[in-house]
Amino acid sequence: MKWIAFWDMTPTDMDINLEKYKELLAAREKKDPRFPLKPLSDNYAFPGEYRGFILYGDETTDEQLMNIAYHFKDTMNWTFEPIVTAAKTIEAYMKMKK
Repeated sequence: MKWIAFWDMTPTDMDINLEKYKELLAAREKKDPRFPLKPLSDNYAFPGEYRGFILYGDETTDEQLMNIAYHFKDTMNWTFEPIVTAAKTIEAYMKMKK
C-alpha cells in the first residue's frame, strides 16, 4: 500500500518543526528503522501556507507512520491516506459489479 501523508502546522510552530524535521532526516541517514527510510517523493508544501504532503511506499509500515506523528506530536498534524492507482480502483469496481 502506498500512502499520501498530509501535514499542517501553525506559523508559530515553524521553528520547532524545522528542528524536528532535521532530526527526522538525521534518523533517515542513520537508517533508523523507526521511521520510513525511502519516501517516494520530496516533502511538498503549498506556497504561502503551513501545510503540505509527502508520499510513502509499500515498504512503509503502520508503526513507522505512527512514529512520524508521535515525533511531531503537539506541533504538527498528520493525516495518512492510502492511495492506489486509478487502474486498481477500476479493477476493484469491476469485480464488485459481478
